[in-house]
Amino acid sequence: MDINTKFRKIQIDSTQREIADHGTQGFPVTVNHDDLWAFEGKHVPVHWHGEFEIGIPIEGRAVYQIYQNRCEIHPGQAILINSNVPHSCSSADEKRVRYHTVIVRPDFLYGTIGSDIEKNCFRAFQHDHNTACIMIDNTKSWGAQVLALLVNTDRLFYEQPFCYELRIKGLLCEVFAEILSRHETGMTCTKPSQENTTDLVRLEKMLDFLHTHFDQIISLQELANQVHLSREASCRIFKKMTGKTITQYLCEYRVTQSLSFVQSRQYSITQIAEMTGFSNASRFAKAFQAYIGCNPSEYNLKCQQEL
Repeated sequence: MDINTKFRKIQIDSTQREIADHGTQGFPVTVNHDDLWAFEGKHVPVHWHGEFEIGIPIEGRAVYQIYQNRCEIHPGQAILINSNVPHSCSSADEKRVRYHTVIVRPDFLYGTIGSDIEKNCFRAFQHDHNTACIMIDNTKSWGAQVLALLVNTDRLFYEQPFCYELRIKGLLCEVFAEILSRHETGMTCTKPSQENTTDLVRLEKMLDFLHTHFDQIISLQELANQVHLSREASCRIFKKMTGKTITQYLCEYRVTQSLSFVQSRQYSITQIAEMTGFSNASRFAKAFQAYIGCNPSEYNLKCQQEL
């Protein structure tokens, strides 16, 4: 590597949480083509994030250090790392390692916390401290199927044909359905702690209130009253359980609810803003652009081109 080449660094905070965004608010998925030699020290230091991560070696043998476990993988294998799990990556033999990384925010796959998919499919995995990672191997039929789905995910992410976001979501749902169903027995043995169970109940109450009253002005105190906690405690629990602030979540939910109104072409931007709880049309338009990636008019044009 050239002496003037800048090494890649993982940006982390004081708790070793990675602070970089993975994808966008509206499409929280990213696929990286990585080379360990491009990182400072030729390794990825310990870090963690709220997203799921799948590491897929393309060349060489990689070692993922996850807690006290040393997980070595090579081409034909992959590793799924649970959300909020500290991990690092290095070469097994000091030789070059190239690998692809798929990173996806959990709620992109299951929707809101408390949904049937979250409760029945993902909750046991995310709250099982004994399942920090899952190995995937193409010598098993299900592993070969998962790796093939990941190859297609990678291709779509970089080619970006029309509707690639929806196709990628479908592929990743297949990936996780295959992996989680193969490990169902082991995960259901571990139950969330009493504290997490209580926080989940509180979160579901807050989400139910937000979903019911999203078209109205909602104060933090009003929301906190639903779970009989202070505003500070409510905000802390919400952020811990969802990875988002209450304001971020509500804004995103309002934008999602606005899509059917935008597509109908029966309402003005001002009317849609009012129907979805935004204080004015300007704030609605700004939020729509941030979460959808285009303005309402452009969104309608894309929808028409799809027909």
